[in-house]
This record gives sequence, structure tokens and C-alpha cells, in this order.
Amino acid sequence: MSPRKVDYLNIGLILISAILAFVFPLGLFIFAFVILGPLHYFTEINWLDQKKYFTITKSRIWFWIGLSATCLIMFPKFYFYLAKSDSGSLHQFITSFNSWTNGIIFLSLILALGLVIIRKRIYWMILLLPSIGIAYYLNTNLVYNQLLGILIPTVIHVYIFTLIFMAYGAKKSKSTPGFIAVAVALVVPLLIMGATLDEGSYLFSDWTKEIYLAGNFHVSPVLTASFMGIHDGKNFFFYETVSMKMMIFFSFIYMYHYLNWFSKTSLIQWHKTLTWKRSFLIVGLWALLLFVFYLDLRLGLLFAAFFSFLHVILEFPLNVKSIDGLFRR
Repeated sequence: MSPRKVDYLNIGLILISAILAFVFPLGLFIFAFVILGPLHYFTEINWLDQKKYFTITKSRIWFWIGLSATCLIMFPKFYFYLAKSDSGSLHQFITSFNSWTNGIIFLSLILALGLVIIRKRIYWMILLLPSIGIAYYLNTNLVYNQLLGILIPTVIHVYIFTLIFMAYGAKKSKSTPGFIAVAVALVVPLLIMGATLDEGSYLFSDWTKEIYLAGNFHVSPVLTASFMGIHDGKNFFFYETVSMKMMIFFSFIYMYHYLNWFSKTSLIQWHKTLTWKRSFLIVGLWALLLFVFYLDLRLGLLFAAFFSFLHVILEFPLNVKSIDGLFRR
């Protein structure tokens, strides 16, 4: 498929994602995160690996950095799931450690910046050392924690970086439909925020609400609205107007984020990096994750979050490269 046709396809996918988000605010997000999400993570990680993660080094050092960072971030979450008691010195230590995990995301971003633009490893350390001090100083800062812990893994990665990647591609190919797709994707959230939602327009099943709450999916919309100054960030009600609009927004950006990845197959050529062995591994991991969801919803969501964080961090160098390419003349 030609780049121009892909751009037109994406305009359609944006509109379809928006319509589905309005009709199924909860169900669409759950479907996207549980079914499409893991397929996206596994196929993109495979593609990034073949591209050496877009770093200046030819080794897989960024994979090990990303995997280590993800393990450190997710370890407390798995501990809290398995812990039988919320007291004791170990629990207090893990709780304290969990409060520092946003710093791991921040330092990963700094390292990604270094691995894209800095060739000498000694300069990576020079860049990293003051960054550790900054992470320590800002650890209790509310804006810093909302930005690192909530927005970067969700809205910034799923929406902002997707728009940057689309704009970068449109710039390279000088595609008018590509820029139109970016504009449409920018307009949809404005339409969501300006929409009038009549009381009683939606009625969610207990099963859907249980999954949404079990996965803590409500936290990101609420805290994002709080960051924007349109919500108190404390209480969540399924049928409250702001919460509804934020749920629609999140369903839209996640659904389109995944569809955008699969629609760009012919352009990015990520399918050509798949060997039979890797394909069987990806399908096997995806099926296994779905089986874990079936056996234990919370555990399945934890593993899905693990792979989601992993692919977010592994993509940092590509994000840096895309931003550089978009604004460089």
C-alpha cells in the first residue's frame, strides 16, 4: 500500500476509533488494552530489536536497560499483588521503593537521549549523574510525579508521540493526507471535551466496571484530568461528566494508537523482521497472556502492564529521534 493510501486509511481509522470510543467508552478501552495491546507490544519490540532500538550503539544495551528499568518499576506492583500482609519492614521498604520508580522512568528518558545523540559513553555518565540528583530533588513534586508516572506511559506515549511520529512521516514524504490525519487526530479530543453528554446516556455492566476498576484503568483518566485542572483527582464516578469524557478520550487514543501501528505495516515493514520462530513466540506469548487473563484477571493485567511499560521504555530512543527529525530543518 502506498504512503498516500496509508494516510487516507489512517484518517478513516481515527474517525472509526472516535466513533467507537463514544459508543463504547469502557468496553473499547478494555478490548484495545487486553487484545490489541499485547500484539502491538510484542511486534514492536521485535521490530525495535531488529533496528537496534534506534540508538547509536550496535549492541542490545538499550534492551537490557529497558528490561531492567521495567523490572524495577513493576517489582513493587507484583509484590503488592502477592503480599498477604500490608505491614512489616519488608512491606514498608517496598512501598518506599515504589515511590521512587518515577525516577527510573526519568533516568531512562535521559539515557535514551544520550544513546541517540551522544557517541562517547563517558558523556552518558556525565549526563546521567546530575539527572540522578534532579530525580532525587523532584521525587515529591506532584507535577513531576504526574508527568512521569501517569502522562508519559499513557497520554504522551499513546497520543503525543504517535502524533509526532505521524507528523515526522508526513514531513519526510511531503504528504498532505498525512498532515490532515494529524489535524483530525488533534481535533477529536476537542470534540470529546466539547460534547454534551446527557445523563443516562450510558449504562455499563457490572462485569465491565469490575475489569476497569481491577486494572486501575480509572486512575489515568482521573489524574490526567487533575493535571489539566478539570478534576479534583480524588474521586471517580463512572457516570460523572468529566470522568466520562476522559474515559472516551482514553479509549480513542489507545484504540487508534494500536490501529496506527498495524496500519503502517507496509510503510514501516515491521512484518519483514518476523521470522517463523519469532512469529510463533509472539503468538504463543499473546495466547499465554490471554490465558492468564482468563485464570486471574489481576495477574493478567499486571503482566500486560509489564509488557506495556517495557515497550514504552524501549521506544524512548525512537521518540527522541522522531522529535529531532520533526523539528530539524
